[in-house]
Amino acid sequence: MHLIAPIKLTGATKTMTSTTGWVVAFLCVVLLCASCQKNCYLLEPTISYCPPKHLVERLPSAFPTLSNNELNTEWGKELRIANLFAKELDLYRAITSYKRARFLLPRDQGDRRLQIDYCIILCYYLGGKYQECVETFETSDLLSVGPTFPALGELLIILYDAYERDCRLDRAEALLQLIEKHSCETARDLSLQQAVVDGDLCAAYYWAEQHPEADNITPYLDDYCCCAKSPRQAQALNAILPGAGYYYVEQKQTAVTSFLLNALFTWAAVYFFDHGNIPMGIILSSLEAGWYFGGINGAGLAAKEYNERLFECKGRDLLAEHRLFPFLMFETAF
Repeated sequence: MHLIAPIKLTGATKTMTSTTGWVVAFLCVVLLCASCQKNCYLLEPTISYCPPKHLVERLPSAFPTLSNNELNTEWGKELRIANLFAKELDLYRAITSYKRARFLLPRDQGDRRLQIDYCIILCYYLGGKYQECVETFETSDLLSVGPTFPALGELLIILYDAYERDCRLDRAEALLQLIEKHSCETARDLSLQQAVVDGDLCAAYYWAEQHPEADNITPYLDDYCCCAKSPRQAQALNAILPGAGYYYVEQKQTAVTSFLLNALFTWAAVYFFDHGNIPMGIILSSLEAGWYFGGINGAGLAAKEYNERLFECKGRDLLAEHRLFPFLMFETAF
């Protein structure tokens, strides 16, 4: 009886040693793969601005008011209706009416033709149709307008922003240089606005420091930096304890779910290894590895998403309060 117990104890010790070896090997592979996870996430915020109707209505027209003689013509009536639709931000009907007015317009009404082309471009711009905006410009007589065009400043701003959003950066850069010749302040404000929209924090700080209201602008960027989460830290926390990375980015329900799933699969894998069922232990370990590595990468993505939402909130407030959205730089409209 005294000889049997030590033999059983030795067998248990061997089993535990084998299980420990499998667990240690698994953890080594985990740590090695975790070091290869993506740890650099660039901001990709979505910041846009839709001007309210009262703001559009408040801006005066850059063009001469339609005379009584013009209002009595078919094209004059269509142009008046188009302007009313546009001020109501009923952009589809406005564009249709502008095009009808253009079809009816006599050839000798060159200035009114430029006005109609500009208003169509402005409608497309306000509607977020940036490709249509630049295509309309490139097929219109506005290509040859000079400094005497009444809405030249607004047209340049529209085209710069539209080319940027349409990813035609060479055209946008050329327009920015042209804007700078007319107004350095406008070019600086557009550069700051674009840096914020692109989520380029370094460029945003640079242009903010050039701004006369730098003391009021940089706090928005400072607040973001103070509150932003580190994707690397989120990944590291989730590598140490599954779910901790999600908890760090304030996704508590996801954190609990991640922890329970990883704990369940880890326990099941250890159980089968401990009972000698190596194939089942390997299968469960591979499943757990998927959950584990996916959780590490997911925590980093969750931190990136958290930062983007935070940056969007701070950036939108900054651009709106300091009138840095392109439309807020306009002095005229329809």
